[in-house]
Amino acid sequence: MGKNEMYESDYILETPINYRKEYGQFFTPSLVAKMMTKWVTENKPQTILDPAFGLGVFYEEISQIKLQYQWHFTAYEIDDNILSYLDNIENNNNITILNQDYLASEINYYDAIICNPPYMRFQKFINRHDILPKIEQQIGKKLGGYSNIASIFLIKALQQLNLNGRLAFILPFEFFNTGYGKEIKQTLIENYLLKQIIIFANEKDIFPDATTTICILLCQNDQLKQDIKITNINNTQEIKEIANISNYYHRQLNNSQLPPQKKWTPIILSLVSDQKIPEGFCKLLEYGTFKRGIATGANDFFALTKSQIEQLQLNDNNVCLCITKSNLIKKAIFTDDDLELLIKQDKPIYCLDVKETNTQSVINYIKIGEEKGYHQRYLTKNRQPWYKQEKREPAPILFSVFNRGRLKVIRNFTDAINFTCYHGFYPNIFGTNLIDKLFIYLISDVGQDIIKMNKRSYGNNLDKFEPGDLNNSYCPNIDQFNAMDKQKVNEILELVKIDEKEAILMSNKLIKSIINR
Repeated sequence: MGKNEMYESDYILETPINYRKEYGQFFTPSLVAKMMTKWVTENKPQTILDPAFGLGVFYEEISQIKLQYQWHFTAYEIDDNILSYLDNIENNNNITILNQDYLASEINYYDAIICNPPYMRFQKFINRHDILPKIEQQIGKKLGGYSNIASIFLIKALQQLNLNGRLAFILPFEFFNTGYGKEIKQTLIENYLLKQIIIFANEKDIFPDATTTICILLCQNDQLKQDIKITNINNTQEIKEIANISNYYHRQLNNSQLPPQKKWTPIILSLVSDQKIPEGFCKLLEYGTFKRGIATGANDFFALTKSQIEQLQLNDNNVCLCITKSNLIKKAIFTDDDLELLIKQDKPIYCLDVKETNTQSVINYIKIGEEKGYHQRYLTKNRQPWYKQEKREPAPILFSVFNRGRLKVIRNFTDAINFTCYHGFYPNIFGTNLIDKLFIYLISDVGQDIIKMNKRSYGNNLDKFEPGDLNNSYCPNIDQFNAMDKQKVNEILELVKIDEKEAILMSNKLIKSIINR
């Protein structure tokens, strides 16, 4: 066991997980660190930067390479506690550890930069309002307020690379698909910085502590327009066998194939995945749109059970049927009988929908909400009046926002609307008569694999979808949908009520038949 692994073992044992989450800490396995350090030191860098030192795994790995020339390692680490675990490492002549916030530091330039940045939303960063304008001034770019802090580390570090300098960064894979990733992608592509993207098929085997799906970016400030290499690593044994990561890749893309304004995840995954988009498929947008559910800002106040409604003496004019939690729906078909059972079980299947503001029972309940401070929450205080809800029609197809493994798709035959636990599909004139066929596509294995190409991964097999991710996914064109046997469609709809697995198998056959026409 190396020094770093001993530090890490002690630190994890003695430090509460909430503390580590607060600082966005997860540690780089030594095998991955070795691969990254080997790459950044190939050009014999004299000055090396680690913007988020942690327990010093990159410094340890570079020290073990025993570079045959003078070099100096500069490190930033904001957490006093984590530094206390290091045994006099600061006494080494070739390292300077700055117990400061890297994001607040001045711009200096380096031959190599290597980093596993903290993983947290930038909104959770206490000093963001002071630091963000300074970083924007340093780099000459506006940055979105919803950026993951890891991406802010990257975009600043890219500005600090000397000519021919190399950079290796661990990043959440989700940033390829997000709006805030556009500025970074633009910098990477327009300046020909990005040389290689390394993705991990089973990241939990390689990064057991990771809370999100991750990737590694390898960049070089050589101003050379080269194809971008895409590498897919399946396990730790594979890492051990890689002699030179630059020569280990599965596909190559030119810069024009990764437009900054587009989501990169489906482009990249399509290169390393067996799943391809079948010929003739079109965007789901052609048949309608998925929209997020109602964001109340105070579900505890707005979600109601039958007994609560009776106790509060709220009449039917001031409530509506609503799916308030994802786990209320257990099966892929949701009918009025299912809804009635939930009502009898006194589940929160209603939503406050005030239409009679002068009714005393409504006035009393609103007063209760205000006494509990619900009217001062982020969403509610920006509404007039605060208890007024967005308008939504019942959606015939519901899609769970968060999924593990199979994507949860519901054919909704009720008049219930939904909260943000589901996105609802609202068909246009072309999609109105294709609802059942679209549902069958979405539960099929082919449909699920294609939709997953647009997912945002958060680790532990947790996938998230925004409405835009679904709307820009691919599905059969209208001729392919029209070729689906109506009798088989009806059979699958009946079968899914009693045997979902068998219905999925039938869906697979039906979808394959229209693809292979």
